[in-house]
Amino acid sequence: MLVAVVGAGIMGASLALHFAANEMTVLLFDGATPGSGATGLSFASLSFFAAATPNLMQFSSEALNYHMDVARPIGLADSIRTTGTLHWSTDPAQNKKLLQAASMAEGLGRIVEYLSRNNALNLEPNLSIPGAPEVIVRIPEEGWLDSVHFTKRMIDVAVATGLAHCVSEKCTRIEPLKQGAVVWTNRTCYLVDMVVLANGIGINTLLEDLGCAPLVHELPDEVIQIPYFGPPIEHVVFANHIHFRTNGPSLIVGNADDPTAFCDTGLEIRSARENVSLVRDELKEPSFGESITARRGSRPAPKDGYPIVGRLPGQERIFIAVTHAGITLAPYVALLLTTEIAKDGSCEVLGAFRPERFNQPKDRNRAPRLQ
Repeated sequence: MLVAVVGAGIMGASLALHFAANEMTVLLFDGATPGSGATGLSFASLSFFAAATPNLMQFSSEALNYHMDVARPIGLADSIRTTGTLHWSTDPAQNKKLLQAASMAEGLGRIVEYLSRNNALNLEPNLSIPGAPEVIVRIPEEGWLDSVHFTKRMIDVAVATGLAHCVSEKCTRIEPLKQGAVVWTNRTCYLVDMVVLANGIGINTLLEDLGCAPLVHELPDEVIQIPYFGPPIEHVVFANHIHFRTNGPSLIVGNADDPTAFCDTGLEIRSARENVSLVRDELKEPSFGESITARRGSRPAPKDGYPIVGRLPGQERIFIAVTHAGITLAPYVALLLTTEIAKDGSCEVLGAFRPERFNQPKDRNRAPRLQ
């Protein structure tokens, strides 16, 4: 069976690796460098704590655990940094959300630690933690990932099997057939048995040609890299409305949004200078270099915040795999979807994420329940 995967970000790379593991031939399409889109722009935290519901949090925690199962056999175990995350807010409303998320995680059997300010400073001496938050939540199982390196390595391993092939062409249209599909690119076309759309915000254009309504919002995003010469910071820090982590000699700063919020499509990107100022306030010794780099782009955000995974309604041979939390979820989603396709079956775990939920009447078009 020949499967076309559109998009060579972390989702597409995960799919290529898992299709090859199922002894299926895969063509991986992308007109850009693998991992250069939303994957490369991501803050790249490995987290289940931001999930809005207990069942999505459970799914995310299972996905986080699965990363190591993927990483070990392909020599990437060292690229997963499970150094833990620290979360706090001095805003009462946000602190309440934080504690609700912590209680939800505990209810699922996840490890949650409640720290005083002094406890947190003992773990991270270069933090200042101004404003005396009521509690600081530590999630020791979380961390971060070098998402671009991880993506490229998965593709290399998939290609080395002889079953996966990279096609450096941009997919412009999918033409469904009774027994397969034609993938049209900016250069030519390919006849395949199945197609999986994993190209993030680019999915909407391809869906339009298939007669489907857009399923994904385009969420503006920004990641800032600052040369950092201060004492090392081990944890990924979610402090009030800013989050940051170290990466070698640099500090990586994510959008100044609420880390416990599920999805905010109206997020306004603050300037790099303002974000750096927020991080500076959280450090005792903010020893920064001058060459601040800000990378701006877009990330996909499914309309209801939940992943969209499965066969497109009315299309027997075309599937979709997209999620906002791709760094955490992609390998696990790929495992489940490729197993489902290879066995021509249905994975119950993916039941709540099916695309057809958007085609229901408006009064029923609400956030899905995970079974």
